[in-house]
Amino acid sequence: MTEERKKVWLSISGTVKNEEDKDTLEFLTEGDLYKESDGSCVTYEESEVSGMEGTVTTVRVDEQKVSVIRLGTTNSIMEFESGKRNLTWYSTPYGDVTMGILTKDVLVKYNERKEPTKVMIDYNIEIEGITNSQNVLNIKISQ
Repeated sequence: MTEERKKVWLSISGTVKNEEDKDTLEFLTEGDLYKESDGSCVTYEESEVSGMEGTVTTVRVDEQKVSVIRLGTTNSIMEFESGKRNLTWYSTPYGDVTMGILTKDVLVKYNERKEPTKVMIDYNIEIEGITNSQNVLNIKISQ
């Protein structure tokens, strides 16, 4: 059963580090928060800043994992579970890529209503079995 959606503000920062350099992207956007029977979801529209304009992203948080689902100009489902490696596909306007995601750590903080207020994911991305980047995603959710 899905509850009513609430408008929230999302402060999102992502850091990507590879052998050559380190890039950080930060932006603030409006989104929707809603609960499902076994977790919470936050949805927002990507913009030019993220390079995925025309894509809707859903971050689904449950007791076992965090999933990042993108639909639109970019399509992917990325699942993050501490200490686990998951394979996923990433579909872009330039073609499809299969990726391995090795999640080092996932941290979720909740408020008194059991709604997520912070999500932190520390993970590596592998393409063709080679670690291409170390990544940290931080999402702060406020009303």
